[in-house]
Amino acid sequence: MKKLVLILCLFIATADVGAVGLESRQFTPYFNMRVGQGAYLPNQGAFFTGANMNLGVGLLSKITDKHVLFALYNLDFRGQAFQFPNTQEFDSKSQAHLFSFEYRWNVGDRWRVRPSVAFGKTYTQTAAAEVWGHGLYDDKSAGLQLAGDYTFPIRQKDAVLTPMISRYVIRFPNYSDILREFRGENANTGLAGGLKDQVLLEFSLGFKYAPWRAKLRFNTVDFKSERVVQASATYGTDKQADSNVILEGGMDAKLWILETSPQIRFVTHKSNQNFLLFQSATDATPAFAGNYYGYKEVSLGLPVFLNMTKNWAASGELDLQKRTYDSRHPRDSQNQFVSGRQSDNMVTLSAGLRKRMNDVSAFTLTYSVTTARSNNKFERYLPSSYTGQGLVLAYQLTY
Repeated sequence: MKKLVLILCLFIATADVGAVGLESRQFTPYFNMRVGQGAYLPNQGAFFTGANMNLGVGLLSKITDKHVLFALYNLDFRGQAFQFPNTQEFDSKSQAHLFSFEYRWNVGDRWRVRPSVAFGKTYTQTAAAEVWGHGLYDDKSAGLQLAGDYTFPIRQKDAVLTPMISRYVIRFPNYSDILREFRGENANTGLAGGLKDQVLLEFSLGFKYAPWRAKLRFNTVDFKSERVVQASATYGTDKQADSNVILEGGMDAKLWILETSPQIRFVTHKSNQNFLLFQSATDATPAFAGNYYGYKEVSLGLPVFLNMTKNWAASGELDLQKRTYDSRHPRDSQNQFVSGRQSDNMVTLSAGLRKRMNDVSAFTLTYSVTTARSNNKFERYLPSSYTGQGLVLAYQLTY
């Protein structure tokens, strides 16, 4: 991590000098970085800190007026922070590395075709004992994507319609199944063996017409080896298959000294996987729960900036996320299913200040209050209902 910080500092220090020279030779660099350090205080448990970083470094190479290449490296590090109920512990961490190469071809006056390839690797720490590079959910991915941008006028302004198809192969080299481990079924075959490996196929359609934007996505996730668990506490012959329908939209608006970028997102998740609820390691009759993972979710983000001077702005934001499961029953504090459908939600209210250093960089200081609620009362492993306060100092640099 120290080496990475030194490299970033060197890159930032030389960025302006390098950019001028590169642009003169039809090369345009791209750099976007946001680094944040936060302090968090939940109503239950100990005070903790966490860092976040998102870094994008790219180079646009203009071959001719109609042919362009774009290479991009993206690093996303997510440290300790408050999490959505029943999904992760507060001290979970991840770092994702993604390399992508895109070819852009302007076909006529209306169309731009963009085929691309991408390779990625994600490291996770979901438990205190895990070491980077040996996380249970570490993954490697490789994929192809084909997108097209069709530009057309609406009321003397350009609108852009973007159809896209992509296919990714994702492998989990360290994943093992606890049930198979417990029963010793894979004792001689290494437990993992591509059990969680999957193929993701996605179709999407995007639309942009300033200040509006919208996108509809549909994807399927087919598992290579993971089988569907049965009520008999055995695995059946059907392989696990998931799917998602995602509709998202937003806009960017500015009125006098006010700026806002509201966005809304709807998700429908389906899965044929079931669940077995064991009360102990020796439980011979676990409770069976069918269609355990299907849910519907809505999220809303409403940020507002009040520009007090050229460089100073006050900010406020409302973030809301609500998930309702299709068939999953909530559990009581004794880990027993009860009637009803499980519902989780999280609301974050934040306020802060933004100081622009120059045209490409800014500091932000944000104080937030997070309230998470769930009708699931079993919290031995994951938090379900909590309230917490956070204070985050961040630096943003883009050119």
